[in-house]
Amino acid sequence: GNSASPVPAGAVKVTPGHSPPDLVLARAHGLPLLSVIGDDGTMCPPGGGWLQGVHRFVAREKVVAALAERGLYRG
Repeated sequence: GNSASPVPAGAVKVTPGHSPPDLVLARAHGLPLLSVIGDDGTMCPPGGGWLQGVHRFVAREKVVAALAERGLYRG
């Protein structure tokens, strides 16, 4: 979509724990700082119950597949 569209056209990944500019953005918008990947590389509950315990690389594949299945993946 274009910037004048009243309907959101996508999503933005914000990683405040890994990016100083993202941390500024998160704080400016009052976003909570969540840990979604555990020390062992698996997804924690804030990352989505359906992904809990799944290794981060496998979780990425599952998210892409779920978006594609719904016609929402734009690659």
